Formats: sequence, structure tokens, C-alpha cells
Amino acid sequence: MPTIDVPFASGAHTSCVIDRGALRRLPELCAAAGLSGTAGLLCDARLIGLHRDALFALKPALGDPLARPIDESRKTLAEVEAICEALSARGVQRDGFVVAVGGGVLTDLAGLAAALYLRGVPWVSVPSTLLAQVDAGLGGKTGANLRAGKNLIGAFHQPRLVVCDPDLLATLPPRERWSGLAEVVKCALLEDGELLERCESELERAAAGDAGALAPLIEGAVRLKARIVAADEREGGARAFLNLGHTVGHALEAATGYARFTHGEAVALGLRGALAISALPERERERALQLVRRLQISADRALDAGQREAALQAMTRDKKARAGKVRFVLLDGIGSPRLAEVAPQECARALAAALAD
Repeated sequence: MPTIDVPFASGAHTSCVIDRGALRRLPELCAAAGLSGTAGLLCDARLIGLHRDALFALKPALGDPLARPIDESRKTLAEVEAICEALSARGVQRDGFVVAVGGGVLTDLAGLAAALYLRGVPWVSVPSTLLAQVDAGLGGKTGANLRAGKNLIGAFHQPRLVVCDPDLLATLPPRERWSGLAEVVKCALLEDGELLERCESELERAAAGDAGALAPLIEGAVRLKARIVAADEREGGARAFLNLGHTVGHALEAATGYARFTHGEAVALGLRGALAISALPERERERALQLVRRLQISADRALDAGQREAALQAMTRDKKARAGKVRFVLLDGIGSPRLAEVAPQECARALAAALAD
């Protein structure tokens, strides 16, 4: 059972457990992490039908699941308020804690609610999608969307415990597995090592749901993210590298109303855009592009003129922008990322490359 300890300079500490069947051991894992008191067990309503027995087996220790009907369109402050009301009704006090079982939207919202409720209570992240297990589950970046852009409201609030159970991924549709693999590929491009080689050899097997292929990809991506966020908790430096592909990706999501692309699909397209304007050696660019092109995208990539303009405008409003200048994560080589301020014409070139066939 791989357990990755992530200490932060702020004094916060996260234990990340990666193990099949870990959801059923959640009460003992919470106790081992020092959590007690009344729990607010939040879960994506869709999981009740998919993992009912495992979730209701938690009832004696964590109470009935508080099911929330979650999707990207509900990633709002109104939903955060609704979650806080549910925690209050459950009787969660300052000696209690929040548990979030769901995808990245739910863990982002639940983490933000935990940061605000009673001015902050501990929380546990149990990501139920591949995307969330390798991205949103770890790192404490909680958030909600505004109409102007994604995650423009948020707080850093580290989970006490992250539990990645690969068995939860068995019910994922193929599109969602591909979405998660986009974030794994992003991590692989940030370091030229074993994770990249595994992606090149195992990508399609992992997308088909092969647990033997998925588990090491999850662990490799989590270990990379753990190293980065432990060194840079609040994204003052190297943590920003984890936004590779996200400047264009977030813009595409915003321009299409968060309804067309999954987050991973948008990131996969964003990776194409970032590679197009990066100054890495041509041989490495082609290696990276060959891997990125293998990521399957179900959504229609055609944007009309208004949507393209909306995407370009969204880049200038992205939370990574500084003084009106758009900041991209670019690669000088595989494993060599850097932050760069990008001119408007380069933004347009990145967007065009992202959407090209």
C-alpha cells in the first residue's frame, strides 16, 4: 500500500494512500490520520448507484452519505453555501471533519467549504475519477468558478488525508479515463523519466481500464505532484509548472460554457498549444506531440469566431495572468518547464494549434 507523506512549510501535512479497496478502510485511515468527531460525508450523487454498498458500509463511522448532484455548471459559491448548510444540519463541529468522495469538482467544492465552514475544519479527499486522483485530489487548491473563468474563487486548504482507490475507477466510462490520462501525460512531460516511458508503453492499456497499467501511472503522477506542492504550497514558483496546458485548456472550457470539453480533454488540447509555441528541440517536440496526439478527444473541437475570441479573452483573465500579460508554462525540453509571458499573437497561435486536426 503506497503511502506518500507530503509535509508543507506552513505546518500542514497530507498523507496520500494509494491502494485497491481503500474506500472500505476509510474510517480506520481517518482515525490513523488523527481525525475524530462528527463527520460530514459528502459524495457525488452518481456514486450512490455505482458504489452503494461501499459507501453505506461507512455509515456507522461516518454517517449517511450527503449526496450532492455535482457537475461543472454547479461549481459555484451557491453550491459551497449548500454544502455548508448540509454540514451544519449534520452537526459537524470544530472537532469534526469533512470527507469528500467524488471527482475534482466535488473535491474542489468540498475543500473550499471545509476552509470556510466554522472558519476551517479538517477534510479528507477521496477522488473517485482518474483525473481527480492524479490532479485535484492532492495539493489543497480548492475553488469555485465565476462566469469570467474557472476557479477564480478559492483557498489553499490542505486535506489531512487523500485516499486513491483504483477500484473506484472500474465504473468510469472510457472518456473519463482518457480525461484523467491527459493530466498523467502532462506530469510525464514535466520530468523526463520513468513516468514518461510508462505513458508511451501503457497509455492504451490504461485507457481500457487495465488496473496493472493504471496503478503505476497514478502513483507516478501523484509522486511528482507531491514533490512539487510540498516545495511550493501556494504556487509562488515551481508549482505553477503543473499548469502546463491549462492556459489554453481553461480558456476553451470557459469559451464553451464548461459544457463541451471534459477538463482533461481541454488540457490535452492545451498541451498541443503549449508545445506549438515552446522552443524545445524538434526531436523532443515530436516525441511529446506523438504522445499527446494519442489522447483521445470525443468533443467537437470546432469553435466559431465568437468562441475563439472568447477563448482569447479568457486567457487574459486567467488567474495566472499578471498585469494583463498572459503567462504560459512552456517547455525548453521534456522535463524542462519554464514560465513565460506570451504576446497576444502567440496566444492566438497556441489556440490555433490546439484546435487543429
